[in-house]
Amino acid sequence: MIKKIKGCLSVLMVLTLFAQAPIASAQQPSYAEWGKIAIQQTKKQYPEQNVTEYTYEGKVFISDERHQYNFDFTLESNGVSKNVRVYVLVNEKKDELIDVYFDDIEEF
Repeated sequence: MIKKIKGCLSVLMVLTLFAQAPIASAQQPSYAEWGKIAIQQTKKQYPEQNVTEYTYEGKVFISDERHQYNFDFTLESNGVSKNVRVYVLVNEKKDELIDVYFDDIEEF
């Protein structure tokens, strides 16, 4: 009888692990919300350019309340590409946008 109970518990544990796997993979990364804002603001800042690529470059902890999310964008217009770094400054405690900064990256 004990072997049957142990066997059932083992099966239940395996099923529970597999049932939770899709939930964990469906979560968006913490920067996703700020990435959407970075895209929107970049399109406003550079209306003649098309966003062709964007990469999350990391998060900088400025203080307990202020965090900065960094993104690199590749923009294109008339066959000419340009790279822009976008900094999204947020109040992490209030989950609020503070400001968005842009920095054109010149290639040497």
